[in-house]
Amino acid sequence: MSIFQTLKYMLSALWSFLFKKQKVVIEEIPSGKTIDIGGGGEGIIAQIGAERVTAVDKLESEIKSAQAKAPTATWQVADARNLPFENESFDNATIFFSLMYMKQLVKEEVISEVYRVLPPCGEFWIWDANIQKEGIFVIMMKIKLPNGKIVRTGYGTKDCIQSPESISEILQKTGFQIKETITNKLWFLIKAKKAT
Repeated sequence: MSIFQTLKYMLSALWSFLFKKQKVVIEEIPSGKTIDIGGGGEGIIAQIGAERVTAVDKLESEIKSAQAKAPTATWQVADARNLPFENESFDNATIFFSLMYMKQLVKEEVISEVYRVLPPCGEFWIWDANIQKEGIFVIMMKIKLPNGKIVRTGYGTKDCIQSPESISEILQKTGFQIKETITNKLWFLIKAKKAT
C-alpha cells in the first residue's frame, strides 16, 4: 500500500469516526400541495413530492443544484421570512435540515410565515439537527426516500444550539399543535398542525 493510499484510508477512517452517518428513512411526506422551506441543495422533499411541492430557498445556487433532481417540482427563490404567497396557499409545509442555519429570531419569523400560508389543520413537518452544544456541528446523512433511493449528504453549522424542545416551543407560541415528535441522538422529526 502506498503512502498516499494509507493516508487516504486513515483520513477516511477518521472522517467516519468523527462524523458517523445518521440514517433517516422517509416513508412519506404530507399529502396535498406542499411548500418546502429551504428546499434547495439536495431537494429531498421535492424528489419525493414532485409536482405537489413548491420548494423555496433564498439562494439561487441551491435551487439550481436541486432542480435537476426534481424537475417537476415548482422552484422559487425567496426569503422564507416573507413568502411571496397568499394566506392559506398550501395544504401543508415541510422543512428538511434548514432551521439549523437560522438565528433564533429568523426561526421564529419563518415559522410564523409558514403558519400564515397554511389553512387551519394544515400540517408542518420538520426534520432537523439536534444540536446540544455550541461549536462546530457536522452530521453525515444516509437518507432513504419512499421509492428506495438512497441520498448521501451532510450538513454542518457552527455556534447553533437547537433541540426538538426549542423548536416545539416556537411552534406552540406561533399557534401550532405538536402531533408527534421523533427524536434521534443527532436529529429529530416534529409533526405539527395549525390550530383550527
